[in-house]
Amino acid sequence: MRTLSKSDFKLASNCATKLHYKERGYPQREDDNPYLAMLAEGGYMVEQLARLRFPEAITLSYGRDPVLDAAETRQALHADQVTLFEATILSGRKLVRIDVLRKNGNRVDLIEVKSKSFDPLAGGAAGPFRNSKKRGNEYPINSEWIEYIDDVTYQTMVLREACPEFIVTPWLLVVDKTGETSVEALPQLFEIRRDVEIDGRIKDLDIRYTGASDNPAAQEILTQVNVSSEVEQRLPEVAAIAEELLALYHDDVVDRAPPDLRYVTCRDCEFRVAEGVEQNGFAECWGALGAVKPSILELYKFSTTKLGDESLADVMIRAGKVSLYDVNEADLVKKSGEPTAASVRQLRQIACTRDDEVWISPRMAEALGSWQYPLHFIDFETSMMALPYHAGMRPFETIGFQWSCHSIDVPGGEVRHAEWLNDRDSWPCLEFVESLREAIGDDGTVLMWATHERTTLNKIADQMERYGVGTPELRAWMERLVGTKDEPGRLRDMNRLCEQYFVLPGTGRTSIKVILDGLWQRDAVMRERFREWFGGDAYEVAAGKGPYEALPELTIAGTTLDVSEGTGAMRAYQAMLYGAERRDPALVEGYRMLLKRYCKLDTLAMVLVWDSWRRRGEG
Repeated sequence: MRTLSKSDFKLASNCATKLHYKERGYPQREDDNPYLAMLAEGGYMVEQLARLRFPEAITLSYGRDPVLDAAETRQALHADQVTLFEATILSGRKLVRIDVLRKNGNRVDLIEVKSKSFDPLAGGAAGPFRNSKKRGNEYPINSEWIEYIDDVTYQTMVLREACPEFIVTPWLLVVDKTGETSVEALPQLFEIRRDVEIDGRIKDLDIRYTGASDNPAAQEILTQVNVSSEVEQRLPEVAAIAEELLALYHDDVVDRAPPDLRYVTCRDCEFRVAEGVEQNGFAECWGALGAVKPSILELYKFSTTKLGDESLADVMIRAGKVSLYDVNEADLVKKSGEPTAASVRQLRQIACTRDDEVWISPRMAEALGSWQYPLHFIDFETSMMALPYHAGMRPFETIGFQWSCHSIDVPGGEVRHAEWLNDRDSWPCLEFVESLREAIGDDGTVLMWATHERTTLNKIADQMERYGVGTPELRAWMERLVGTKDEPGRLRDMNRLCEQYFVLPGTGRTSIKVILDGLWQRDAVMRERFREWFGGDAYEVAAGKGPYEALPELTIAGTTLDVSEGTGAMRAYQAMLYGAERRDPALVEGYRMLLKRYCKLDTLAMVLVWDSWRRRGEG
């Protein structure tokens, strides 16, 4: 029987058409490896810790026929008092599996476990889950929490329908970001095994907590929060969405809902995969509009541009006008004719694309000329986990686990590379900063792309002060590097320069990956210098591909990994330290190689872009 599970509901709640593609197995974007995503988020650790709160619980079967699973749950609920893990509840076609279901007489606690950061002091009088301003007679659920509240709401609705005799109280069991752990190396207390046979069935993954089950310290960062009022507020809308989705089910077939094309929903759709893929959900929804080049989907910050109270992009999509050249430039500026901060770049992007010309401001050369040698191009890789890495830490604290730096000592000098990567389960931030100082010293301008590096250094400085580590001299060096309100420091943001002074035809986004790939096709000198500067790790870039796209993949334990952005790096790091392969030296070395190659390319990309800007400015 086809069912509307809570994962189906979550996927299709903002676009019913997605349900059709999921049911037919259409490919989704390849940026989500389920195993690595699980490791990065740390949800499996939070779930195992949460279960320690309920030692009396019975773990039920699931994954068979949903009718059989629901019948087993029904039988277990005949007991007057019982606590269940993975209870399956079925109401018609609506199906949910509940993390923790605790029954006492006719009163039932429905507890959903999430590895979400919860701040009990947020939200003011309206509560931590709501906006501080009313809409009508109520405070709306905060956008940060809406998907989690709707998840619990859907489960509550299904349980009440299936068991109307119960009085159901919904709860979220979440991670309290204000708490500190007293357990050292808490993430190391979880063991992950692949392809394990349990009770005659092969499980893809088996996860176990190996610490003392009666240790109260392991529970000190979790908190259980009643969300009854939030669920009651969302219940009418969640019920309406569920009925809309259920109307698509006929026997064992799920009909395709007519697509409602919208800018943000479609631009970020899971089923917007590479061109040429046979089953492409985005291409089917958009039809001929999806083939239009250049598209408004690539226009810089177009999602924030309004036409009256509506999104200008959505108005254009409804009218079937999705070319970049369909944009009425008068709609991008204020009524006075004055451009906004975003529209200055939007107008230049349209003009550059139409003329197929790169635009670089004369002020770019002035900005580059203000930099002091030696030049240091740096990139950090960082990680956050729901469970603190070490005693005294709070949940979701930032860890700097890797940096890469390309330096040029004098104008026209050689490009040299330095790097550092932590591969031990220890608090790495002090060594991270000390090794960085050794590499870049006290002189020269330090370049970053966007503000991640400055933010990371500020967070590490806060940790060092709280933990009482690091010398006063080292902290003073960090302050000189980052700067203060009165002194700008040594850091300069190349992404900010890009937004202000540089536009590539057809390119709206300004990530280093996008800018490098856009310049790559136009700059033969850049391609030659890449091969020269990437050194012994150089690889041949396939025709028509930029360096990031051609970055070789690596297969580790049957999983193909492609670390081409920061999230992928964080996931690879978690796998190296806490994954099923962490005790295999060869596989750990594979992760090390993958991380170093990606981070090195990030800083070399900055050098290549700087060099291209410099040559264009001189021209």
